Amino acid sequence: MRKFFIGSITLAILSMTVFIAAQPQKDHVKVSVTLRDEAGESVAGIIQVLGADGKSLEIPGLFARTTGLTKDMPGIHWYVVPKGGAEATLPRARLKLHAVSGLETALAQKELDLTGKTPASVAIDLAFLFRPEKSNLVAGNTHLHLRGFSLETADEYIRKIPAADGLRVLFISYLERDKDDLSYITNKYPIGDLPKLSVAGVLVNNGEEHRHNFLGYGQGYGHVMFLNIKQLVKPVSIGPGIAGGGFDDPALRPGIDDAKKQGGTVIWCHNTNGFEDVPSAVTGRLDALNVFDGSRGGLYEDNYYRYLNIGLKMPISTGTDWFMYDFSRVYAEVLPSLAGRASDGPNDPSLARPTNDKLTIASWLDAVKAGRCQATNGPLLSLTVNGKKMGDVIDLKDVTTLKIEASAIGRHPSQKLQLIHNGKVIKTQLQRLEGHKVKLTHEVRIDAPAWFAVRIDSEAKDEFNKKPFAHSSPVYVNFDGKGVFDVDAAQGLLKQVEEGHATISAKAKFSSPEAGKKLLAIYDQAGQILRERINARK
Repeated sequence: MRKFFIGSITLAILSMTVFIAAQPQKDHVKVSVTLRDEAGESVAGIIQVLGADGKSLEIPGLFARTTGLTKDMPGIHWYVVPKGGAEATLPRARLKLHAVSGLETALAQKELDLTGKTPASVAIDLAFLFRPEKSNLVAGNTHLHLRGFSLETADEYIRKIPAADGLRVLFISYLERDKDDLSYITNKYPIGDLPKLSVAGVLVNNGEEHRHNFLGYGQGYGHVMFLNIKQLVKPVSIGPGIAGGGFDDPALRPGIDDAKKQGGTVIWCHNTNGFEDVPSAVTGRLDALNVFDGSRGGLYEDNYYRYLNIGLKMPISTGTDWFMYDFSRVYAEVLPSLAGRASDGPNDPSLARPTNDKLTIASWLDAVKAGRCQATNGPLLSLTVNGKKMGDVIDLKDVTTLKIEASAIGRHPSQKLQLIHNGKVIKTQLQRLEGHKVKLTHEVRIDAPAWFAVRIDSEAKDEFNKKPFAHSSPVYVNFDGKGVFDVDAAQGLLKQVEEGHATISAKAKFSSPEAGKKLLAIYDQAGQILRERINARK
């Protein structure tokens, strides 16, 4: 009897404890939060709650947009509100709410007084600055890894954050690094499309980051993304420093060629990081160049403009690498007639056949490879040269004056919109203090091959304390059947090839002299290609 009585009391106490824990604390209340567009339709986005001291607060109940970034972004708290809304636990206080949806909206602000009667719900109205879908633009992130999570948290991250950011395409990537990769949770997903994670209108695909390092981190042959592959290209990582054993024998080239045979897209990442970027570019093995994916390392002038100035048609791209630390993305123009099928590339003759308009991983990558794209973590750019758009080629036979129109529109000040002609800034338009848009119009007399692009220059900081950037892929101009070739750019690339050759000769650990000669032959070939083209123009 006594045991029964004690057991009953214990059960009652436990039940009361669970009940109390389930209730909001007296100084907190639960409120349903919804984000709406101008038409009153619910949209996904992120919110920030500020207290009386102006500092952002943690919000129980909502998924943190900065998950995985706590150490990198102390005190920065933004939370996901999915389409349809979500319930948040807020303090009983006078609060200020901030909200955005991706890059497309202005910052919305709303005062909320929870000191008295608590509203059951609160709606925040967002003003959209632009709608990318109206121009067939689709936002994608080409480069994402997650670590230190459970698979359940990784699933939630992938299902919630890209949709809140306005992405439609997301590539995670398999990556190996000795011992460290035990915590790389994105390595747990199968290669290829991930339909179970492709929710809320976001397509998710798992590819590979193929790389070589002399040490665990830092410089080596380089890092390259394989997107939309069917199976892993092995070895995934090369070199004793990163793989924990073996030799520096394999170049990246065999892996690149394997990915191409699978129908994969090959994107060089981290801007100028690595030595094998130039040999890969001059032999036509790269589909695009990722800039600022993971850091703001390197400059556009370092290699991107040099590639364009030796006549390469190189689209620009980007991603976020470790976690989604800002809004970095590629906007690619996916033409409606191309959106419903897999293709063999932008020159596939079957592209002329009409199809349905369903977005696919392949159709988005085709748009990137065709150069109908821009890389940004801030404003949306536009560019036309005599009516031609990014990725287009204009063929001229006579001296012509071209009319160029460009714009940048975004939440944060662009400050300067710059027109680039063959790697040089030829026109800068300052942004007015009011408004979110800056426009540029210019005319250029053309009597030689050229390329044009636009970019922004800004010292502003975004919601994650990151500096905005934006750069378009070019419009190309052939003159009398020829493309751009600048001897100085070619000599700069040749110098990089020769320096890479020398560094590898000094640092690499080869299994035999023959293995070393085989690898260095790639650099010899690239040097020969550049010298022949330089000599042909002298």
